[in-house]
Amino acid sequence: MPVSNERREEISKALKRCSGETVDAAFRMEERVDDADLDVLIRGVLARDLQEERLPALPKATDDARLVEDIGMDSFGMIEVVMTAEEVLGIAISNEEMKGIATLGDLKAFLRAKLANKHSASAA
Repeated sequence: MPVSNERREEISKALKRCSGETVDAAFRMEERVDDADLDVLIRGVLARDLQEERLPALPKATDDARLVEDIGMDSFGMIEVVMTAEEVLGIAISNEEMKGIATLGDLKAFLRAKLANKHSASAA
């Protein structure tokens, strides 16, 4: 089902200051969940919220990279990532759920599981 103009505006607003590639990945994820698009979306949101001197670490980051220690996210940045994920992906994330997310891979796996639950619930 094509993404409505209203939903496109919501996503674009939530991803302000993100690259066009990030916004396009979010649009595609409205129609189907794809690991490559999820990676682009996560990295785009992280890049938006990282301090400039930490940006060079992001493209090289593997799934084992720690969000705080290796990539350089701070607590404010993590809150922004969560709020953006909720808005763009249409999921709810509790503070309790976030406690176990330490690496880029943890974040990807967590969001992938949340999206799978969302899609299985909407299919039922």
